[in-house]
Amino acid sequence: MSIRWKLVSIYITLVFIVMLVSGTFILIRLNSQETENAQQELKQCALYINEQIIQEYQNPDDFQTGFENLFLVRSQNRSIQGNILDSSGHTIASSVTNDKNLFTDYKNSVVISALAGKESFGSSSRNIDLNSYIKDWISYAYPIFDGSGKTQYVIYVQMDGASIKESLSQSAGTILVAVILALILAGILGLIFADTITSPISVLTNGADMLAEGADEFNTIDIPAIPVKSDDEIGRLTKSFNYMSSKLKKTLSELKNENNKLEIVMHNMTDGVSAFDANGSIIHANSVFYEMLSEIKKDINLNELLETVNVKMEELAPDVTLEKIIKEKEKYLSVSLIPYTISSKQVEGVVAVLQDITKHRRLDDMRKEFVANVSHEIRTPLTTIKSYTETLIDGAIDDKETAIEFLNVINDAADRMSLLSKDLLELSKLDTKQVKFNMDKISLVKLTEDCIKQNIIIAKNKNQSIKFDKPKKDMIIYADYGRIGQVINNIISNAIKYSGEGADIKIKAEEKENNYQVIISDNGMGISQEDLKRIFERFYRVDKARSRAMGGNGLGLSIAKEIMEGHGGSIKAYSQPSKGTDMILIFKKP
Repeated sequence: MSIRWKLVSIYITLVFIVMLVSGTFILIRLNSQETENAQQELKQCALYINEQIIQEYQNPDDFQTGFENLFLVRSQNRSIQGNILDSSGHTIASSVTNDKNLFTDYKNSVVISALAGKESFGSSSRNIDLNSYIKDWISYAYPIFDGSGKTQYVIYVQMDGASIKESLSQSAGTILVAVILALILAGILGLIFADTITSPISVLTNGADMLAEGADEFNTIDIPAIPVKSDDEIGRLTKSFNYMSSKLKKTLSELKNENNKLEIVMHNMTDGVSAFDANGSIIHANSVFYEMLSEIKKDINLNELLETVNVKMEELAPDVTLEKIIKEKEKYLSVSLIPYTISSKQVEGVVAVLQDITKHRRLDDMRKEFVANVSHEIRTPLTTIKSYTETLIDGAIDDKETAIEFLNVINDAADRMSLLSKDLLELSKLDTKQVKFNMDKISLVKLTEDCIKQNIIIAKNKNQSIKFDKPKKDMIIYADYGRIGQVINNIISNAIKYSGEGADIKIKAEEKENNYQVIISDNGMGISQEDLKRIFERFYRVDKARSRAMGGNGLGLSIAKEIMEGHGGSIKAYSQPSKGTDMILIFKKP
């Protein structure tokens, strides 16, 4: 039941109780008043009988005559019956009948009390007709004493109580009508009164519901201020609610902004971040965490994560960060576990940070491999130089022919070291963006033709042919002529080196929608898919022994890749073992 109907019900109940108590009191009081009036009338009637019959006639035989005269004048409207009884209680005169044979002797308590010398009132019920119609009577017995103080006569008078009942019934009906009218008025007034209280409360409730909906997930909505219609407690409550609403909307807006900032930061982090509660369930995580988690298990809980990184729950302690590295498939993940507390010293949750360190591990492995390769590349010519130098020192220098041969070997080793040093220095400059390209508009077709001319003699020495599918339309790019020539020469040189006798090398220049492409294809030894992924790594060789025999140091393609990327282009390789290789140089249009 709503508070509105509760107030109306209370109001009606209160009015009903008041009216009931008041009506009951009025009826009781009215009954008492009517009874008292009836007793006074009976007492007065008894005095009249004494004065106008007993004292007037004195002879008991004449009392009946006196009754006839007295009751013709009095008491017709109140249905009063009068009787004179002797000292034995027998009726000697009556206003009811003239026939003494029909006189009734009265032996009730009222008469007995009067015979004993004490006046008394009483009430009784008796039949008055053959239909057993019962009437209620109010009776009064008044003793008359003789000269010796003994009861000589008893005046016994009765009054019909129907008039009192009728009066009380009329009064009760009036009170009932008054109660019904009062209840109706109380209901109407109660509704009006309840509305004055519940209407503002309903408005406040609706406003609170709107605030609750707006507060859900920090979704602020426009809530108009509730009008203040009174200066009472509800009016002051409305003012307080409006103030609270404005402050809450402002706070929600600030929280929403902060939450959006946090979400943006969280979801744009390269690390996976998640928070677990005390039960081990995820309460918050960014998208990167789930992406990394897909490598382990989806919907992971804290216990499963701890099991994966081989950490026990007992090892977690406040302000202690545990770091573990796990390997899943081809990825390395660094897992940092940061326990947190809120209101106690015990761990109430854990923040887990997942970092993909696969690239770092690969770079570290590449660094180690690079150092090993550089050491190997330097050690080989150094060993040659040292061994031949020691031989010369030991006496071979005296043999001029041998000495010249040894010095030529030492010179070749020094040239090899110089070339290696030059390539490493160039790669370092390319890495640190220290190389400045002399950018200018150049013809890619003419540059390709120039590079073919530079390598045609070498190809003919191996009975190889170089065929250039020259486009009808020239292709102009914005680039460094020397550097791009270095790249094309390197690719053509590799095609010649790693292709057998009589091989065909095909070169084609094409215009695409967004770029120009130079495709250099050979039908040489080819490259496996595993090696193809790494051919642009520094010092990487598909066939290390053969590459060294041909004079390569494994840096040419790395330098070519850096130069192409420095020009905003790229280089791609497609190959199959024993079927040849396609190298594609992609240049952006100016």
